[in-house]
Amino acid sequence: GELDSFLSSLPSPEAVKMNILEGEVGERGEQYVVAQFGLLLLIAIGGVPFVGDDMTSFLGLSLIFAGLLLVYKAAADLKNNLSPWPVPADPKSGRGSLVDEGIYSYIRHPMYSGVLFGMIGLSLVTDSVTRLLLTGALYFALDAKSDYEEEKMIDAYGLEYEDYLRRVQGKFLPSGVNDTFTKRI
Repeated sequence: GELDSFLSSLPSPEAVKMNILEGEVGERGEQYVVAQFGLLLLIAIGGVPFVGDDMTSFLGLSLIFAGLLLVYKAAADLKNNLSPWPVPADPKSGRGSLVDEGIYSYIRHPMYSGVLFGMIGLSLVTDSVTRLLLTGALYFALDAKSDYEEEKMIDAYGLEYEDYLRRVQGKFLPSGVNDTFTKRI
């Protein structure tokens, strides 16, 4: 009946065994399978043994502190260019200038990075999945805002900003850190 139909649709144990044994040990991507099943196990048991509330609180508070430092440093480096708007002040007005030194020589949008780090930290400290999901949504909003901002910076500063984009590859993280994540995706 239906059970036989269901069971016959599954792969045969012999085929699965042959697939598992195929290839050279160490060249089949075992590290990914270990990471996958290890993380699935930790998710299933609800955490990492021996790394409980104290570690989560420490990590969360550290991210909040790092976020605050990043926001402060970004604001200090921007000086009178600081604005909540993604459209820069017109450089012809004498108020706007391209800031490419300090923290901006490592990351193009350090203020957004600081806000995201802080919100991830708050999510951890308060043990809030909802806050973490909202922080994910905030990431996408800030990513879109920064893309728009960069278009406007090119309009305002032209080749000078395009050169900055080539020199400073990291939007929210320094390029070395960013490369580590993007090569894995």
